[in-house]
Amino acid sequence: MTIRGGQPELLRGIIFDLFGTLIVPDRFEETNIAHLLGWALTRGLPVSPGATQMVEEACTWMWQETRLTGRQVLRREALARAADQLGWPTEEAFLTEATRVFFTPEVGTVRAYPDAVTSLEALGQMGLRLGLISIASDHGLVEQVLDQTGLASYLDPVVSSAAFGRVKPDPGIFRFVLERWGSPPKQCVMVGDTLDADVEGAQALGMRAILVTMDPNPNNAR
Repeated sequence: MTIRGGQPELLRGIIFDLFGTLIVPDRFEETNIAHLLGWALTRGLPVSPGATQMVEEACTWMWQETRLTGRQVLRREALARAADQLGWPTEEAFLTEATRVFFTPEVGTVRAYPDAVTSLEALGQMGLRLGLISIASDHGLVEQVLDQTGLASYLDPVVSSAAFGRVKPDPGIFRFVLERWGSPPKQCVMVGDTLDADVEGAQALGMRAILVTMDPNPNNAR
């Protein structure tokens, strides 16, 4: 007697991570901070000798709180924390502009992997739904990066932890995409570069998962 396992469900949709999966994971934090402080000087705002450290510490706090609580702390919250220490304005309009300025160097030089566009195009032509879930501290950054690299038109929906409020592996962020598509988890796959957030998060919901390793993710070290 031969016992066969069940046939895998027909694949209907693929959810991609962004940074380290479709986008080369270059490190922009120092450049972004330097650009922000230069902009502040042009506006006549105080920039003390310890300003760089203050902004760095606020950004570190942002990711620590995010990991601790599962809630995505926003970049503007980190910049509000730094602005209060630096004697800068903290009203919403200023923080919105400061956040945009902070990410300007990153948006201007970000790069997609060489085969990202052609791969998305080929998968779309196969009739697969393609979406995105990205851990990011600002949804505007995700939108600008996708526009800059020519990836935006291939992905729907585009979900960031900044807009959703929770980070992967929270099951709700995966369910949001699946419900938009009307697809069961077993007919969808998550593609990402992080074991716990992408692979284990998707598998816990019953999805398939693929780990990409073009640029090894230091967060996978255990």
